[in-house]
Amino acid sequence: SPIGKAAMSLNAQNDIASRIEDAVFELMATTPVQSIKVAEVLRLAHTSKSTFYRCYRSVDDVVKRFEDELLQNMQDINDVALEARFGDAQLDPTPTMIKRMEILKTNRSKVLALNSDNGDPVFAHKATIFMHDYFRNRLRSTFSDETDLDLYLAFALAGHHNLIQYWLEARPDLEARTVAAALNRMFYAPLFVDDASRHRHPRIPDFERPVA
Repeated sequence: SPIGKAAMSLNAQNDIASRIEDAVFELMATTPVQSIKVAEVLRLAHTSKSTFYRCYRSVDDVVKRFEDELLQNMQDINDVALEARFGDAQLDPTPTMIKRMEILKTNRSKVLALNSDNGDPVFAHKATIFMHDYFRNRLRSTFSDETDLDLYLAFALAGHHNLIQYWLEARPDLEARTVAAALNRMFYAPLFVDDASRHRHPRIPDFERPVA
């Protein structure tokens, strides 16, 4: 039937696009992304030049589309997370954090390639801004001072990204849930310091305020 043929055609195109993407990231292991030649991609993906250009505009387009899809998947998860009430349940591995880690683990080799010396130098910055905007929205109600929030995020996100990089690079044996649990606990624990111990975790001094 026409519908069946269309579905088969779409599946074939998706398969070709997937082979091209895999080939680009395989080459990125040894070659800077801006130096990867389309001819090398064609050889690894076992496809033709005309087929490549039906799917993508360039090698850079392959990489940017993967990045956009990865961040869109994360955005879908963030949208769900923002609907949840903020509370001490954040100290446990939330379903949304687990889902984020599962996506990263599934795409481990490609994420590591993007973050390598041969990868896209813009990606890490783009991902940082992306997660900064999410956490800023998520935590706005817990901070009375915008400067405190921004300084906390600058500190916490650096650890967040380094922990993920360490996991993907050195400890891929750890389950996504284990890493999600560590991230949730470390990222959110300072926000649930009780009154009895608050003196051990003072607020950031306001050096701009004149001394009385």
